[in-house]
Amino acid sequence: MPEPEPELHGLSRQLGTGLLVALVVGDILGAGIYVLVGEVARDVGGLVWLPFTLALVIAGCTASSYAALAARFPHAAGSAHYVDLAFGLPAATFLTGFAVVASAISTSAAVSSAVGSQYLGAFVDAPAAPVALCIVAWLTVVAWLGVGTSARLVAVMTVIEVSGLLLVVAAGVTGWLDGSAEPARLVDPGSTGADSWGVFGAAALAFFAYLGFEDAVHLSEEVDDPARSFPMAMLVGLAVVGVLYVGVTMSVGSLLDPDVLAASSSPLLDAIDVSVLHVPERVFAAIAIVAVTNTALLALTTASRQLYGLAEKGSLPGVLAHVGRRRTPVPAIVSAAVVVAVLASTGGVRELADTAVTLLLAVFAAVNLAHLRLRRAEVDHDRRVHSTPARAAVAGVGLVGGLGLLVHAVSIGGAALVLRVAALVGAGLVVW
Repeated sequence: MPEPEPELHGLSRQLGTGLLVALVVGDILGAGIYVLVGEVARDVGGLVWLPFTLALVIAGCTASSYAALAARFPHAAGSAHYVDLAFGLPAATFLTGFAVVASAISTSAAVSSAVGSQYLGAFVDAPAAPVALCIVAWLTVVAWLGVGTSARLVAVMTVIEVSGLLLVVAAGVTGWLDGSAEPARLVDPGSTGADSWGVFGAAALAFFAYLGFEDAVHLSEEVDDPARSFPMAMLVGLAVVGVLYVGVTMSVGSLLDPDVLAASSSPLLDAIDVSVLHVPERVFAAIAIVAVTNTALLALTTASRQLYGLAEKGSLPGVLAHVGRRRTPVPAIVSAAVVVAVLASTGGVRELADTAVTLLLAVFAAVNLAHLRLRRAEVDHDRRVHSTPARAAVAGVGLVGGLGLLVHAVSIGGAALVLRVAALVGAGLVVW
């Protein structure tokens, strides 16, 4: 009689610094920069690069807190685990984790739906919902194969999507060299008449393009040396993306007239069209499909790891903490994929994305507070983060800046946004 197979516990540690940097870069890059430049330009015209720069600073401050916490306390539950260590409030811990799960699932659903509704049309006319379901099914299989397979695929897809953004930067550089780009446009808001408050408001929208750096902490239990790898990977990854985003927005802002930019539905492609570079529309559509699929895969992986982490802590049913023969959390992956499929095929993507951003800004505030709390002397040594005063000051800047963006997002979203957030939080409390 064959002996029963031993039950597997824990996740496989197979991620090094290089793959982790690729994951951070790949998770941030995606649909955001391809679709948000035009939206931000509608608010600030040629100043489009400034909100992205401001959003980068705030994101970098919060990323510093995540890097310090992930290096000291590697755990798949990520943000929820840090809040638990800092405050010990079960409700706050669960809602933090639940907010991250909801955000990741909403992101995966939104970009899966976007493949059919926005990008695939350049090649074939197909209904958005079936396309989204096919994308989700494929992502589920890749996630089941393991984080090593996912990370390598993400690395390849990241190279492709970065190449598209480098084309835009190249268009800007050639424009500056041949005189078709005008630097004066970068300080011209055009007919938008944007002031400092308008720039800050646009930064709240631009911040969405940087979301994803926080997802890497949910893979911290699968990193071979988190204390060494995480701080470097988190900050290097965000810096690479930030330089690329600012380069893209400065190229677009200098190549296009501010009012033309503000009215454009595809400013990146328009910028290339007016430069000496001429890239076919289908090429950019293909790059965009790769970008959003990459984001969808990483978001699904994040949601499944967060469900696994919450179940392991006893906040969700224990079956979600089961690890399959491939050392991947199969029940958590399938559960997340089912919800993603439902959302992706039923619409409401814009509303879910707005709600997810609001919830994540609240989570970021909680994480920055946790960082500040866990470095205090009265905290037990086993729960203390060894953080310098400079890093604590950076966390403070991230806290204040993030809260400012949160207040602005709520003021713009109004009662509808508040009701959506309240409904989601209420649903989380019922599940808990």
